[in-house]
Amino acid sequence: MKKDEQIVSAQIVGIKREKIICKTENNKLINIDVMTNDELFMKVMVDLLISGLWVPVNKKLKRFMEYDWLDNSSIWAN
Repeated sequence: MKKDEQIVSAQIVGIKREKIICKTENNKLINIDVMTNDELFMKVMVDLLISGLWVPVNKKLKRFMEYDWLDNSSIWAN
């Protein structure tokens, strides 16, 4: 998998206790494990679920990107 194929657009389609379920543009599901008690983070995740906005996700690592697609430093740092 090329590095530029690792980053995909995804919508949050479900939130469970320690898992956020995302759907890619190709209708593939990605389960992202979250171990956080950060109320603000979870509020943002709920807002993204409700709004349907697309967010950048590292498909290989199953993690949200810290920055957006335009910031190349976040792609190569992992």
